[in-house]
Amino acid sequence: MREYTFARCLFCTTGKEEFVARGIEESGHGRALFPQRMKKFRKGQSWEERLTALLPGYVFVYSDEELVRFAGFPSAQHIIRVLKYGNGGDALVGRDREFADWLWRLEGRVGVMRALQEGDRVEIIDGVFKQLRGRITRMDRRRKTVRVELDTQGAIRHIWLSYEIVDRVDAERLPVAGDEGARGLEA
Repeated sequence: MREYTFARCLFCTTGKEEFVARGIEESGHGRALFPQRMKKFRKGQSWEERLTALLPGYVFVYSDEELVRFAGFPSAQHIIRVLKYGNGGDALVGRDREFADWLWRLEGRVGVMRALQEGDRVEIIDGVFKQLRGRITRMDRRRKTVRVELDTQGAIRHIWLSYEIVDRVDAERLPVAGDEGARGLEA
């Protein structure tokens, strides 16, 4: 896939992510995708996997344009705002850009994630999240998903993941992630 100079994150009307992404591409403002994850659903006596929004309401835009005004095309009405940093910049940097680049390489489709669990503390061991640690704040055993509050100050602070518990770890083996000085995007 082609590489782009800038990556941005748009906050949109939930449920209109695909419509917004398609409109951005048709308008020529760059390539857009909305992250999707594979989610397990119970159907009768068996489980089936289906793609659902990973981050409902968010669309990532990749372009070579330094300044972009997302207006003038039909789906633009569903863009609530472009996420910006405290300094006013809207191009993703640091961990946020790493996350956007990871999504780009996967074409926006994330498979089932695996996590290690010790009480409420978990370490993500798959994909871009394997560098992150967090705390499970909710579990849905029926749907086999967990809500993980991440130990990060980036744009993504919590996320729902499909899970497979693979091993228990000792608490002293889980380093506590401190504030790495990253400033998160402001919605």
